Amino acid sequence: MNGKMEMTAVTVRVPAGAYYLGDPCYAVPNDLWMELLGTCDFFGVPVGTVGGQQVVAFRTAWGDGLYPGSDGFEYPVDAGLIGLVPLALNPALTRHDLVTLVVYERATECSTDGNGGLMFGGVEIDTAKDWEEEEDDEGEGDPWGGDDDDD
Repeated sequence: MNGKMEMTAVTVRVPAGAYYLGDPCYAVPNDLWMELLGTCDFFGVPVGTVGGQQVVAFRTAWGDGLYPGSDGFEYPVDAGLIGLVPLALNPALTRHDLVTLVVYERATECSTDGNGGLMFGGVEIDTAKDWEEEEDDEGEGDPWGGDDDDD
């Protein structure tokens, strides 16, 4: 094989409506999670369907972690994904510390740049940022509040 593999940008237009923004594993009911993953090749394809609802999600650059959004919310990630889950799929969700609720008045574009930059309407989430490198540059220690003396 010659050359370097490249990630590609993907844009999905979602219909107007109310959505949970965050890792879909926190908003999709547990009994529907594996069924959803099976419909989209574990989000190798960014749109899956379950319970008559479509879910969009993009993979993060670094997998699990905590990613700050331009809306001021820090998005926890446990399945290596950030996306939109229709409110109608889980209207009884109570863990609003794990996701945010967004309402789009019209069809809205969501995208990945293929390198960890995610956009959901007006919310930008950069999952590619190298927090450890920034930590070294600023000399402020662990950005997650841990201690750097684990070695």
